[in-house]
Amino acid sequence: MSKIVSIEKPTELSKEVSTEKVELSFVDDLKSYEKELYNGIDDLMEFATAAREAISKGVRELNRLNAVKKVAERIASDVEKSAKDLGVDVPELKQVKKAISAFEQQKKSLTKVLK
Repeated sequence: MSKIVSIEKPTELSKEVSTEKVELSFVDDLKSYEKELYNGIDDLMEFATAAREAISKGVRELNRLNAVKKVAERIASDVEKSAKDLGVDVPELKQVKKAISAFEQQKKSLTKVLK
């Protein structure tokens, strides 16, 4: 036995319902994008706040180390003069000068990042 199936053209009503489903789908997409954008804005604000705080901490530490460096240079100069007068070698002078030099090198690149 064969079954007869009739294929009908879509009616105006079925076209209208289909169009409404598509439009509703776009509205749902828009709502999703709106939510994603607002969540992204919140995330960006958190990142910006964290970055500002990190930069502020970096600037404070850079200033602190500048003060340490100045004291170290002054004491190293005094020790160097005394050691020269006494004719002795102070290995720590070479080490502190190396640390000062390393700080100066890092300071150049960090100053650009922290400003």
